[in-house]
Amino acid sequence: MNRSVGIRELKAKVSSVIRRVRQGETITVTDRNRPVALLVPVRAGAIDDILRELVQTGRLSWSGGKPRGVRRAVAIRGPSVAEAVVEDRR
Repeated sequence: MNRSVGIRELKAKVSSVIRRVRQGETITVTDRNRPVALLVPVRAGAIDDILRELVQTGRLSWSGGKPRGVRRAVAIRGPSVAEAVVEDRR
């Protein structure tokens, strides 16, 4: 069964909406009665299938190793942008 839920109701009842999706229900999220998103349950193995397809089509590369996450951001020395703006306005 496909049910619609407005953004305001979704924000107020996110836990119960996610619970319904987890139980297999598909929910359309609306903004001013216009559909903007579709919440669907993830089928078992779906993520693996998607990643495998991306690797096979060359849109994703994988070294075969365990994912390490994102690399750390480069540390920038000196004042922050906000500090520089404040200093410039003085």
